[in-house]
Amino acid sequence: MGDQVDLRLHLSRRFSQAGAGIVGIAVAVRVLTLPVGPGVRLLDAFMAALALCVCVTLLRLPSTWEPHRQTAAVVGAVALAVVAAVGLRAAAAQLPDFTLIAAVAFTAILVGLDTDAPRTASTRSIASVTRAPWPFAIAAAGTVIAIFVVLWATAPASSGVASLVVAVAGMIGTKLLTVGAAERSLERLDSETRRGHVYATLGRKLGLARDVTSVASAVLEACREIFPDTSTGMVLINDPADGLLKSPGAFLSAGGVGSGGPAYELAPGEGLGGAVFVAERAEVWPTTLSASMAQASLREANRVRLRRSKLGFIRSAIGAPLRVDGTTIGAILLTSERQEHAWVETDTPIIEALADEAARAIERARRHEEEMGRALLDAVTGMATRPQLLAVIDKEVARASRREGTLALIMADIDGFGDLNDRAGHDAGNRVLETFANVLRSILRREDSAARFGADEFVCVLPGADRDQARAVAARIQQRFTADTSGDLGIGRSGASASAGIAVYPSDSQDVGGLLEAAAGELAAAKASQELTGHSRLRRRVRDAASS
Repeated sequence: MGDQVDLRLHLSRRFSQAGAGIVGIAVAVRVLTLPVGPGVRLLDAFMAALALCVCVTLLRLPSTWEPHRQTAAVVGAVALAVVAAVGLRAAAAQLPDFTLIAAVAFTAILVGLDTDAPRTASTRSIASVTRAPWPFAIAAAGTVIAIFVVLWATAPASSGVASLVVAVAGMIGTKLLTVGAAERSLERLDSETRRGHVYATLGRKLGLARDVTSVASAVLEACREIFPDTSTGMVLINDPADGLLKSPGAFLSAGGVGSGGPAYELAPGEGLGGAVFVAERAEVWPTTLSASMAQASLREANRVRLRRSKLGFIRSAIGAPLRVDGTTIGAILLTSERQEHAWVETDTPIIEALADEAARAIERARRHEEEMGRALLDAVTGMATRPQLLAVIDKEVARASRREGTLALIMADIDGFGDLNDRAGHDAGNRVLETFANVLRSILRREDSAARFGADEFVCVLPGADRDQARAVAARIQQRFTADTSGDLGIGRSGASASAGIAVYPSDSQDVGGLLEAAAGELAAAKASQELTGHSRLRRRVRDAASS
């Protein structure tokens, strides 16, 4: 990207030099064809040759002088002004259109003068194409104008002071116009190049990311690379179920991208992220005061979560909406704890470009997850499978963390399923699995989830449930399953029953793996003790019936 900037700047300078050269040749031809004496002609020819040598030297500057090219160009412009002044002054008496030619010649020299600051190795980044005027070059421009004024004042064929003022004003105005045009061109070039850098960086970070959490992590990694002053960052996605902005589980901190961060559930318009979502445009909060005023709209619950996250003080921030086909689906928010004015208004097109690409990637990930959800249903039971279950548990753990609530898992399996398969055949085994899946569908709530976790293992996810509630649900599942299978002659005689283990967030564990391990441990203990298994309940019912 930096090479592209250098190439286009190089071509721009070459066009400027070519234009100045064309004007110089025209002036030299006009002067050298005048009917003047041999001495004047010789002097003008020498000045023209000297001017040509200066131009050739600037165009073919030795590589060892390359770091000083702009300094040489400034010195060369002043030298050309001196040469032009001497040559024009010598021919002024025989040059009827002296004032016009002098003004054109010096305007060309002034326009060709490079007033941009030299770009060193430290300023060649995409984010810092330096365009501030170079004081040495400004002084050189003043010198060129001063030489022109002296030439005008001493030449016998020149017009009065009023014409001189008009000529100088025209030179300065023309120079300002060219500087303005170059500034606009460089701004467009800078914007295009930075956008290209954004697309390349985000594409490289996204890689093979397919789910929403992985895409959000890649987006935040790209943000950290593009905006190195970022201290924290988050992607917030609107949940259509309740209209709140929530994190998909990725957070950028000083240690990199990971899970954690404030467990926000922002309403539209709430805090920095909510403000960006409602505004539907990029926003910059350059100072501590402006960021604090925007954060003042946070609800108390989110203030508590922010304090518990122990993040640093926000000194500046920037955000942009995530938009897909004109619809805002979320927001990106970056903050800096290091300094104020970490971002300026010129950064808004960059983060908007990043947010637009991120939104499209997130939408693709959403569709992919939906398609995978339909494609990866278990063939026998029609239930979700293990990969989907892990994603659901991860999402529900994050939700429980934000709401400071609970989450219960029930891990159940069918007692003696292997023996049943061997004795009655796989068709009977499949009927048992289908029956168990139907029992889960009939007992679980709409907000609950269930999946086939293994050959005969199922896991139920119960948001907001505690241990007692989960045990009650597990008991109903076992009772219904035993009742339903007892009416099937093919499987009822086997005494099909189910056992269960319970794990609860956050008391048993605060992560997905820990919860599954805790549930599996309780399931194994139940089978070992034969106290919480379907078999033990069935035996008790048989004993109770016999005694009565």
